[in-house]
Amino acid sequence: MTKHRSPSARCRAAIFFAMLLALASPAGAASLQVAPTSLTLQAKQNADGLWLSNSGEAPVQVQLRVFRWTQVNGEELLEPTRDLVISPPMQTLPPGERQLVRLVRTKPIPPAAETSYRVIVDELPAPNKEQQGLQFVLRYSIPVFVLPETPTPIAPALHTRLVEGEDGQAAIEIENHGSEHAQIADLIYTDASNKQDVVIPGLVGYVLPGQRMRWSLKSPASRFAGGAFKARINSGPVEQSLPLVPGAH
Repeated sequence: MTKHRSPSARCRAAIFFAMLLALASPAGAASLQVAPTSLTLQAKQNADGLWLSNSGEAPVQVQLRVFRWTQVNGEELLEPTRDLVISPPMQTLPPGERQLVRLVRTKPIPPAAETSYRVIVDELPAPNKEQQGLQFVLRYSIPVFVLPETPTPIAPALHTRLVEGEDGQAAIEIENHGSEHAQIADLIYTDASNKQDVVIPGLVGYVLPGQRMRWSLKSPASRFAGGAFKARINSGPVEQSLPLVPGAH
């Protein structure tokens, strides 16, 4: 199977966020909604579903695709896969309607380790419309995790480094030595005087098991001397400490 790299920075950004793209067409609010925002399949669970809804006043055409999701050297990679199939992969959603889309595993054997996928949900531009103003067309990227069959709970184990780039700007590098993905959100820095600052609000990103990711802090490295970081991990109720390990540079 040929590996598929997202062909542009904009596509790579879609791996983490529901992207809002502006295209030429009549003005109006985006109407496609997808729930839930992530899925976790247990080791012996063979299917689950996503709900698509159209809150607008016109039909919405929707396309769904599934990709194997990995991280290599801090890069997000999407690879076409048949491990999961979507039914139906394309449809027209009438105004005010809600539709269940099934996500089915083709390999019933539990994976040896947590396996990650992304379902890309695209709202397609309406055909044969005169291009007037703006039409907002949504792209959702939904994480899907298939859990292994194991007698012990899986969990992330994070090692954090503060890295300084050649331009003097700092970045935080997080490596996951655990058996479960880590969703990082609400990154907070506490300085030596115990003053807290939200460095990256909301979703920062994911670190898959055995991988590492890096995010720019958009500030000089000197700003973070002598302090500590913490973040919300996997939607936990409280922030967890992210102790820095030796090797920061």
